Amino acid sequence: MTEKEAKKCFEQVHSAKELMDMQKDIDDIDTILSQNPISIELVQVEIRKINTKHPENIILNHIIFPPHNSFFNRGYILDQNLIDDLTWKRIYLQAKKTGKLFDNFCKEMRKV
Repeated sequence: MTEKEAKKCFEQVHSAKELMDMQKDIDDIDTILSQNPISIELVQVEIRKINTKHPENIILNHIIFPPHNSFFNRGYILDQNLIDDLTWKRIYLQAKKTGKLFDNFCKEMRKV
């Protein structure tokens, strides 16, 4: 195996791992949001996990939905706001995953 072939193989495996990781995060969010009642503690843990793994989601969220106040106290965030934030993260991850799949498809089509 040449260095070029090894690099291509690594990139494909890395891309597949990223896609599987995003799908796992989406599945975790679905599980949390499908509970009745929804555990706000689990929502908060999942929000922190997604923000750590995909910090760009916060910036994009603020661009699409600009915050109304420049200052807020974390203690006053309503449970529904946390649920809405986790729902946003699910939508964001699904879009990111779809974009990555499309990008991989385009790369393969350029090779043909």
